[in-house]
Amino acid sequence: MVSTPRKSIVEVSDKCFCEVYYGADDQQFVNPTVEQPVRVEEIVKRMDLELLRPTLNELYGEDWRFHFDPVTILKTMIYWRLKGHRFLTDVFNDLLTEPTLANILGFDSIPSYQQLYHFMTYRINSKGTKKIFDVLLQKVIYECEKKDIPIGKEIVIDSSPFEKKNNEDATYNTHYGVTGYKWHNLRCVNTDIPLEYAVSTLTDYDGDFFAPLVYRIKMIHDIHPIRVFADGHYSDGKNLMRMREYFGIESICHIDKNAVIVPDADLKELKRQYQKLWESELFKIDADVEYMKWFLIMHDKTEVLENFYHNQMLNMYLKDPEEYQKKYVIRESIEHCHGREKRLTEIKNIQANNIEKFTAHIGMHIVSILALVLVRLQNGITDGLTFRGGLI
Repeated sequence: MVSTPRKSIVEVSDKCFCEVYYGADDQQFVNPTVEQPVRVEEIVKRMDLELLRPTLNELYGEDWRFHFDPVTILKTMIYWRLKGHRFLTDVFNDLLTEPTLANILGFDSIPSYQQLYHFMTYRINSKGTKKIFDVLLQKVIYECEKKDIPIGKEIVIDSSPFEKKNNEDATYNTHYGVTGYKWHNLRCVNTDIPLEYAVSTLTDYDGDFFAPLVYRIKMIHDIHPIRVFADGHYSDGKNLMRMREYFGIESICHIDKNAVIVPDADLKELKRQYQKLWESELFKIDADVEYMKWFLIMHDKTEVLENFYHNQMLNMYLKDPEEYQKKYVIRESIEHCHGREKRLTEIKNIQANNIEKFTAHIGMHIVSILALVLVRLQNGITDGLTFRGGLI
């Protein structure tokens, strides 16, 4: 006999009531949707995060530090982010006032606020969240491959500002008109799954984070994109050259209205620049084009290559501006992602007094997304993997 999910009528807001599904038993999974909302704790309960235990044990070090199961504490941090609470005290109050919440999350007794804070701030921190992210992403990729879901063939990258005006290490950005940090967010176009992230001050140049993030997804996660969508801050000539020459990736980026074709960015100029290095070790008289490009890159003489790929992208646009814009509009998906996640969660109000702590919280936010994706994949859901609209 197949059981049906329990449900009850609850107040979602001061003007809205709806049926909220709880799970009928431990075997049944109800996918949260707008039409079928599910409590966050019911989803977190069904997350199998045992694969993270070795990583969490490593972060703790000694067994005597295990006052509570680290997997359970991690689930509590994920609950915090998926629930959209602003403060950790809100989570602690939930544990005190919701009779079954601690048990659902896996606690035998309720941890103190200080224990929860210590876990997030000192045990996990920014390095720990990155390690957890890497392990979870590998599992998500594995599950996607099992279900023939393409992941990372096309990627999109963008940054989003966060105001932190009282933090000493935050910087003022004249474009945004605020003091704070930036979240660099690299995602899969097809699935919206986060593939990499970084945090910087608001005045750090976006382009400096482009190649390192793409390098990580290729070398650590064996993801091999064929195309990347990015705005103008990531699309200087050096990055266009790196994407094509280092990673074999086509770039579809913002075209500045004042952009012009750069002269002398052709094969003739490439050979001329190569010949200038005739006294260098490993110089070949009969070198082919690929060798010459490699040689110039090794000697950091890449201006001709940078100009070539700038011209290539601009010519693509000039040939058919409308068609190019149809491709580039895909980049807007990540802007919608930033707006949606800032609206549905409280990440815009993360309480962190330095960039290290802020990075840890952004990392935990992304870990919570991957955990949500994974529990859906493991229960046969293949669409709307990052959707959080049905979580309450």
